[in-house]
Amino acid sequence: MPLPLDKTLKREIVIDGVPHTVTIGPRGVKVTAKGFRKGRGLSWRAILALGATEGPGASEAHDEAR
Repeated sequence: MPLPLDKTLKREIVIDGVPHTVTIGPRGVKVTAKGFRKGRGLSWRAILALGATEGPGASEAHDEAR
C-alpha cells in the first residue's frame, strides 16, 4: 500500500552537468539549481491539468479529434 506524502523529499539530479535539487512534497514538485533558493515548481493540480488529455477515455477523445 502506498504511503501518504506528508513530508518533503529531496533528491539530487544532474542536468547538462549542473546539479539540481528536486523537492517533492504535499504541495507539488520543485526543481532548483544546487546552491540557489528559487527554482521552478508545479503544484499537483497544475501537473494534473497538464495531463488532462490522459486517463480513461482519452484515446477515444483523441481519435475523435482527428
